[in-house]
Order: sequence, then C-alpha cells, then structure tokens
Amino acid sequence: MDFDALVFDLDGTLWDVTEACAVGWNDSLQSLGITKTVTVDDIRRVVGKPTPVCVEILFPEEKEYHQKILEVLGKFEKAAIRSQGGKFYDYLLETLNALSRRYGLYLVSNCQRWYLDLFFELSGTRRFFKGSDCFGNSRRNKPEMLRNLKQEQGFIRPAYIGDTDLDEEAARKAGYAFIYAGYGFGKAKAPDLVINSLKDLMMFVDKG
Repeated sequence: MDFDALVFDLDGTLWDVTEACAVGWNDSLQSLGITKTVTVDDIRRVVGKPTPVCVEILFPEEKEYHQKILEVLGKFEKAAIRSQGGKFYDYLLETLNALSRRYGLYLVSNCQRWYLDLFFELSGTRRFFKGSDCFGNSRRNKPEMLRNLKQEQGFIRPAYIGDTDLDEEAARKAGYAFIYAGYGFGKAKAPDLVINSLKDLMMFVDKG
C-alpha cells in the first residue's frame, strides 16, 4: 500500500487541546451571562465538526445565543489554548519530518483559520506541510475540501489520516484511502489501515 500524498486531520490526530478548549468555551459562556457550562467530554463529543454545528449540538435550547457564542468564542478559546497549551501526540515532529522527505503532506480540518494557524505556531510544523484547508478558510465541508485538494494537486492515490467515522466518511466521498488514528477520539468502521501512534506512519518511510 503506497500513496502519492498524505493528508492529516488535526484534532485527535496531531494534537489534543480539549481541556483548554473547554476552558475557552466556559469563559465565553460566562462573558455572555450564560450559566450553562461544558465539560471536556462535551468537547470531545463534538470535536471535528464545524464550530457552528458544535454550538447547535451543545446548546440546543439556547438558539437565541448561538450567534453571540460564535462571535466571542474564538477570542476566549485562543486565549485559553495559549495559556494552558495542549498535548501534541508522541513522535509528531520526528514523523512529519521524515514523511515530508518522501511525501507531499497536507492538513484538512473543520476548524477555524485562527485555530489552524495557532496549531502551526505552537507545534512548529508548518514547514512540513505543502498546503492546508479548514472550514474557517474555505467554508467547505470536509469531503468538499478533500475533493478540491485532490483536484488542485492532481493526487492519484491520496490517503486521509483521521480519528473518527466522519473522517472516514469524508475520505470515502472524496476518493481517498482512510488511515485510522486509533489513539484519537472516535471510532472507524472499515479503515484501510489502523495506526496506534504517529510513529506507525514511519512504515511508509521504511519502505523507501
């Protein structure tokens, strides 16, 4: 099994900042006078979905506040991530460095643009990726982003690396193989390959 491009999901695949995100969400709610709070488990339940969808799922009875939450959330979430940090999965830098010498690496996520930029800044990994897209940038859903990337770059055998069944579904719709990050937040139904650590991806380098 070989590919001409490796495209990564972000949350649950390259890092875990759910604890900091929960703090940011709760600071946002407090600033608006909303007494309801969210937990880390709540964040993990919606992670990987576009932010407007996350708000709808977590606050189904507070529809009148949805737009206000979206307006302030980025500021508070960004501050919390900068202050509290998060967890970069083991072997992140070593694996991306090695893979980038053989493959074109890309990143596609449902996150906001600032969130993707902050990941690149804090992780120091921007140099390994040839391109990226996110919901906050293109306003496309994940299958559309993957399909567009494939067409623009002329991929023949790309693989998408993610940690949820939604990632798997997006990969199938866009014509990608799916590599399931079993250490992440979700489940997969029938992935082409399962990895239990980013280091497992070194198998592709070793083949060369």
